[in-house]
Amino acid sequence: MSRTINLSKVGIPAILFANAILLVCGVAQADTDVAYNLKRTRDALLGQRQELLNAQHAVEVQLNQLQQRNDRINAYLRDTDSSLRDVETALRTTK
Repeated sequence: MSRTINLSKVGIPAILFANAILLVCGVAQADTDVAYNLKRTRDALLGQRQELLNAQHAVEVQLNQLQQRNDRINAYLRDTDSSLRDVETALRTTK
């Protein structure tokens, strides 16, 4: 009792069903590709963020060093100005 499938009755719905399965699989693959690309983009952005944080830290260290140097120079200027006033005062009293 062999049965033959009549393609004219079953063929078109079967082809449409097969195409629908392929379309769903293609959409699923596209979703996977999109998710993969988004993850790669996220990873690249996280790497870039870390590099920027490292650069920011290096600049902050340099700024702190420069601020300390500026504070020392200001202290020397205050001392120099004070000494200059003392010398000018002494000069005025000797005249």
